[in-house]
Amino acid sequence: MAGLKNPKQVLCVGDMVADIFSSPLARLPEPGELVLCDRIAVFPGGNALNTAIALRRLGENVAVAGSIGDDDLGRLLLSQMQTQGLDVRGVRREPGGRTASTFILRAEGEDRRFIHSLGVAADFSGEHVSPELIPENGIMLVGGYLKLGAWDDNVLADLMREARRRNCKVVLNICIARDSGVDPQRCLLLLKHVDVFIPNEDEARILTGKTNPALQAKALNNAGAQIVVITRGGEGLFAGDGHRIVEMGIFKVNVVDPSGCGDCFAAGLLAGLLRGWDTVRTLEFASAVGALGATALGCTDGVPSFTEVEHFLQENRIKISVNP
Repeated sequence: MAGLKNPKQVLCVGDMVADIFSSPLARLPEPGELVLCDRIAVFPGGNALNTAIALRRLGENVAVAGSIGDDDLGRLLLSQMQTQGLDVRGVRREPGGRTASTFILRAEGEDRRFIHSLGVAADFSGEHVSPELIPENGIMLVGGYLKLGAWDDNVLADLMREARRRNCKVVLNICIARDSGVDPQRCLLLLKHVDVFIPNEDEARILTGKTNPALQAKALNNAGAQIVVITRGGEGLFAGDGHRIVEMGIFKVNVVDPSGCGDCFAAGLLAGLLRGWDTVRTLEFASAVGALGATALGCTDGVPSFTEVEHFLQENRIKISVNP
């Protein structure tokens, strides 16, 4: 049955962040002003770690690899990862280092505002990630790439090649940070090692110089990615594999916090890949997980169990177009 726990394992490599959220504010404070909110909470965050936790909520076996500091936030983050049931053998505690952290603020009717400190993530090269963590016949997700400017592309390419040797699919989810000084085009050289590439529409435009999603997907397929999934926010998604195009709308849910929708989407996509589903079914499931991730404060607390996502899909429909 589809809802049974999958024995295959996922390795999520990349950014690990302590996210500090406030519940939605009626308005942002003026300079020197105090505004009350219902809740302030610290959650595990970062593209790689968010995806790992969302996958655990779906019932998958997940290992993580990345760097945290040996400060109080690092100890809290490690404890939260262990509580979630993640395999943390690949987590490196950097002596004297500060854990990456983000403040997330949102006023009603406005988009979120992010204030981020990279901490030890600024020096993460990937060199300490052991190839032995890569599962046989599973999936390796690389998350937060390009945001982590010190990542060594040669090291990453070696990990991707090792994943292929182990019959492990490679999924690349990038994050282009404004004014980071990192050349986004460098990731194009990695796409020949990538099974599924997940940029958002702005990232796809930056990488290809094109505004049309069909042309963006074609260019990224030509660069080597087997499947390209371009997420488009409220417009849904556009996916192409060089032969077939899938366009999909969005599910309507009660949005509390959309901060982790993209990472929850990635988790749903990985869950479908693990089960060998076709592209349409996989993307529909991923879209449902992404939407449900927005129904609670934090990036992943809205994600329910695998069975509950299936029930949601039975009761909700989404617009899907497949060509040819």
